[in-house]
Amino acid sequence: MSKQHPILGEVIPAFHVSSNQMEPGRIRNIILLLSGSVALMMTGYGIIMPVFARRLGEFGDGVEELGYMTMAFALAQLIGAPLWGGFADRRGRRPIILIALTSVTLAYCGYLLAPDTWVIIAIRGAAGFMTAGLFPAAMGVVADIVLEKDRARWVGIVMGSYAVGMIFGPALGGFLYDGWGYSAPFMLSAVVAFMALLAAFFMIPETRPPEVRKRQLLRSRRAAPQKQLENQSLWAVLPRPLYLIGALLFIDFVGSFGFAFVEPQMVFYFYDTLDWTTVQFGIVVGVYGVVMVIGQMFLGQLSDKWGRKPIIILGLLPNVLFYGGLAVISNFYVMMIGAALAGLGNALMNPAISSFYLDITADEHRSRVIGVKESSLALGGVLGPLAVAAVSGLVSPQGVFWIAAGLVGFTVILGGVFLREPRRTQTEALGVQEEISSQRALAAQASLRGIVMRANISRAARKTKHRY
Repeated sequence: MSKQHPILGEVIPAFHVSSNQMEPGRIRNIILLLSGSVALMMTGYGIIMPVFARRLGEFGDGVEELGYMTMAFALAQLIGAPLWGGFADRRGRRPIILIALTSVTLAYCGYLLAPDTWVIIAIRGAAGFMTAGLFPAAMGVVADIVLEKDRARWVGIVMGSYAVGMIFGPALGGFLYDGWGYSAPFMLSAVVAFMALLAAFFMIPETRPPEVRKRQLLRSRRAAPQKQLENQSLWAVLPRPLYLIGALLFIDFVGSFGFAFVEPQMVFYFYDTLDWTTVQFGIVVGVYGVVMVIGQMFLGQLSDKWGRKPIIILGLLPNVLFYGGLAVISNFYVMMIGAALAGLGNALMNPAISSFYLDITADEHRSRVIGVKESSLALGGVLGPLAVAAVSGLVSPQGVFWIAAGLVGFTVILGGVFLREPRRTQTEALGVQEEISSQRALAAQASLRGIVMRANISRAARKTKHRY
């Protein structure tokens, strides 16, 4: 009786190794779908913006309660953005995007059904917290699938989609309110937000799947076995050197604070001092918004070519001129040109600074760090109105404008001194990694083919031996 040999089983030769890198067309489609979802959501928010004051007025409340509502949203965003950003890093981007869009849809329904102002304020605060992760998750999607050399281009498109709804939504909301009452804007906003949710649910994939998260976790543990990734504090995950991330956060804070500081005074200055009409004010704001949206979508890629730091500084300079111009310019057409330049400056700066955060942050912490960025913006939005309320009785309107110009001018100096743009090592490293991966794949294929060949020879030899 012949000796029985163990059966090796069926061996299938491997002639192709798959890659996680997406095709350019698929990358484009994902980002455009994400941008479309965000634009729909922000359109819904823009629709109800002019209606909030009317709704609160029907409850017998006014400016103070509207201020509470605005502050509740900003404080909730301040707290929620880093938390949701960390969750997006640990559990994936897609769930956070869907949670945010679902929360927006429910919030619009809640505004419509709220029986009094304080319920609206509570809903606004809850919506601020639950939607705080949308921007960090969206920026995480861009960072996951786009190389550094093309990053600001696509960041600009996503950021531009945020502003689209804010430009066209308020006019539509006012039209609906005048024609059909306060219910129509809220109902349409809920429908639009639900459409955005459906688009995201069916068309936006997870760009940070579990296998990628586990692989990065293992790499982090091999690099620093004593640290557990999930338990790292916010301080531990901030990019180094700390002065660099600190400079970026301060620039973001001053940008948000400066506008929030100037806006209340600017409105009354235009109406009471310059004797402008509402239409003139709306045109200035509209020019600013349109230029910023178009600029972000088409000029965001400039920092990919020329570097983040010079584009950030170049974007800050028009804001210095605009705030200073508010103090000395009274001509409507000159002011409109100044607003266009300020919008262009922000169009240059915003994609560049967001991409800078992504460039210097480890893959596994990007959404969390972008959440910190959003908290910095929210903090500026909270403190700006409080600061102008404190100083408005002590200085003239022109003094308020000069203070804002001085603060932004200081960030120009700060950026010139402390911003140290990292070399484009990521793209080079990716190229090296791809080359190494390719070589490893070829070696693995060769080894596997050798194993298959030896197994086939061994199997054929046993069959021949059994016959004789």
